[in-house]
Amino acid sequence: MLTFEFSMNILVLFALVMGSAFAGFSLRSKQLKKNRSRVMQLEKEMISNHAEILELQKEYITMELKFRGIKDPIVVMRNAQKTEGEEKLPDVTLRKKLLNKDHTPSRNEGYQMVYDSLLNKEQQATAAPY
Repeated sequence: MLTFEFSMNILVLFALVMGSAFAGFSLRSKQLKKNRSRVMQLEKEMISNHAEILELQKEYITMELKFRGIKDPIVVMRNAQKTEGEEKLPDVTLRKKLLNKDHTPSRNEGYQMVYDSLLNKEQQATAAPY
């Protein structure tokens, strides 16, 4: 069996352990510093967003209080009666009479009425001179 003898100085071993510990601690401290700066940046952003929200809420409340005191409409409509008077509305009394249950024809009578109206239209079309 082959055996390798390896001798190491204890001082070299100690220096190697200390160097690797220093490198590990320095890398970790850089990571922590980077993460802390990112957290601080996000906290500043959140604080500014909250301040903006509070400012907008304050403006909203002042506007709401301002408009609550006003009882008149903001936009005054002029000549509203003229537009209603000019518009012709259809006469609904005839429709109400036709849709009333007492005056609704039975099924056969309804078909007869439609048939009669179609015949009248045909007669008028054929009687019209060209």
